[in-house]
Amino acid sequence: MISHEFRTPLSVILASSQLLAEILEPKIEQSQLKNLYRIQTSIRLMSRLITDILTLTRAEAGKLECRPEWIDIEAFCLNLLDDLQSSNSVQQALHFTSQGKCGRVYLDEKLLYSILNNLLLNAIKYSLTGEQIFLRLRCDRSQIEFEVQDQGIGILPSDRANIFTAFYRGQNVEAIPGSGLGLAVVKKCLELQNGSIQVESNIGEGTRFTVQIACLHKSDRCPI
Repeated sequence: MISHEFRTPLSVILASSQLLAEILEPKIEQSQLKNLYRIQTSIRLMSRLITDILTLTRAEAGKLECRPEWIDIEAFCLNLLDDLQSSNSVQQALHFTSQGKCGRVYLDEKLLYSILNNLLLNAIKYSLTGEQIFLRLRCDRSQIEFEVQDQGIGILPSDRANIFTAFYRGQNVEAIPGSGLGLAVVKKCLELQNGSIQVESNIGEGTRFTVQIACLHKSDRCPI
């Protein structure tokens, strides 16, 4: 209940700061707007933290459910990237590719959003300005696969066994703000869909997460 109550004032602050930015943008220099953009970035971080806490709490209480529906998976991925790219805090180039006949698939849209959004936000957080981030989609008759790859700082081998544990943070990310909840949320959302995730990483070269989820396509028979 407390987490939900935070959403209303945060939404008001975000909307007000965006309105101020629109009013002031043609009147002052771009550099003078940086404090408003910092407010917006901080609000988005707080909102993300609240969402992650709620997701984990529901999962631990057995209240997080998988409710699949038919979604256009390519449009879903493109809209997600557009939302991220439009944020003033994103200074990396986001790229999307699709392979196979994807079309409409039967998945839980909210759980999928939590999975991909967290993976992409982590890729952005741990990458330098101007680096490339890739979201790749692959489809076949039995499953759908997502790949999120960055060119960031990478994950230490000693940390990889613990990265999906709530509140755990790698030894090489002390200077980068974070809660350590994102990958724990990803894992919980995948468990509800009988999905899997693999990670490959090299220090200083980047990280690649591969997510696989079994699903139906629009031409298949929808389960009752």
